Amino acid sequence: MRVIVAYDISDNDVRQRIADWLLSKGFTRIQRSVYVARGGAALARDVERFVKKLIDPRTDVVHIIVVQDLDWDRRIVVGREDVSRYSLHIS
Repeated sequence: MRVIVAYDISDNDVRQRIADWLLSKGFTRIQRSVYVARGGAALARDVERFVKKLIDPRTDVVHIIVVQDLDWDRRIVVGREDVSRYSLHIS
């Protein structure tokens, strides 16, 4: 399974802290505000607990999505998929 995290966070410091934490937990940045990692419900709950402490729910939003590997493998990518400019690619 994979966990996808997508966010819109207004505070630069909070956004950077969350980005750094996600990367430290093995997430790969696939877009500016979208990350993916191998994991399931437990990892998704860890992300939820961490971001809840930092974001302002009146102005910010974080989507945490758990997908099966088969669904991930069926994703459609339009354009160049170049995650290397953000981080290491998960295969």
